[in-house]
Amino acid sequence: MARQYRDRSLREELKDLFAMHRGERRGFTVLLMACLLAAAWVTWEQWIRPNTLSDKDQLEVAWRQLQQDSLSGVTGVAFRPRKDVQPFNFDPNDLPVEKWVELGLTERQAGAIHRFEERGGQFRTKADVRKMRVVDPELFALWAPYIQLPDSLAGREGPKKDREWEWGHPKDSARKQNGPANSGRTPLAVVELNAADSASLVAVPGIGPAFARSILRYRERLGGFANMDQLAEVPILRNKPDALAMLRGRLTVNPGLVHRIALNSATAEQLGPHPYIGWKVARALVAYRAQHGPFKQVENISGCALVTDSMRVRLVPYLMVEE
Repeated sequence: MARQYRDRSLREELKDLFAMHRGERRGFTVLLMACLLAAAWVTWEQWIRPNTLSDKDQLEVAWRQLQQDSLSGVTGVAFRPRKDVQPFNFDPNDLPVEKWVELGLTERQAGAIHRFEERGGQFRTKADVRKMRVVDPELFALWAPYIQLPDSLAGREGPKKDREWEWGHPKDSARKQNGPANSGRTPLAVVELNAADSASLVAVPGIGPAFARSILRYRERLGGFANMDQLAEVPILRNKPDALAMLRGRLTVNPGLVHRIALNSATAEQLGPHPYIGWKVARALVAYRAQHGPFKQVENISGCALVTDSMRVRLVPYLMVEE
């Protein structure tokens, strides 16, 4: 009997020990969750979390690798090992792609340099080569003794007004060819711009290979030059009034060689690439034609809301209405 009494007393004491009212149970639940979160955080930090770089030297190595990866991302391929590069004497202007590859660049990197030249860029000094984003500093250091360009322009040719044109033909030379001292010589032949090929253009004093490529590329997009004023629209000749003035006496334009687009049958894909039209206006013209019927004459394109008066004047030589 006494033993039963003691067992009952023990159970009652345990029951009293764990007996909690509602507020105590809430507090216990919050405390338990906090303990679980703390245990989870310790577990993550000690055993699960990925290793991170904390050492300064490791961070510097990672930063250099990140820079190299970023530079490689511009061109798509990392630079070739320096030990595989056998440098040779070279002029970086108009250097073929295969020669750049021999010097350690990839074809995509060499293509970036050619695009720079097509936009009118030119290497005048070794420093100009070093500024190219695709040229690694270590690779440039390897090239420097072999680049056939001066270190700087200072003192090389005197004041800027006496130096050669940006495209490589001296002004003094041009004056000698056209001045009184050479009045007895055969005058330079005038080149027709719409029929000229690259070789014909390069033969014109004042036009180098890069200029010729840019002119021919724009002529193809345009469909031919309708007048000499359009030469100022060539990307490489923009903001070069002296060059344009000199070339006017050496080039001529035959508007009859301009390629015309059939206005009533052309699709938006045929009209859009023209530099005077663009895709937005091309779609608007096709939609206007579908709604109002074929154009009776080219000037009727002004009925399209997106065609301004200046656009119509420029487009008239390049459009025709089929009979």
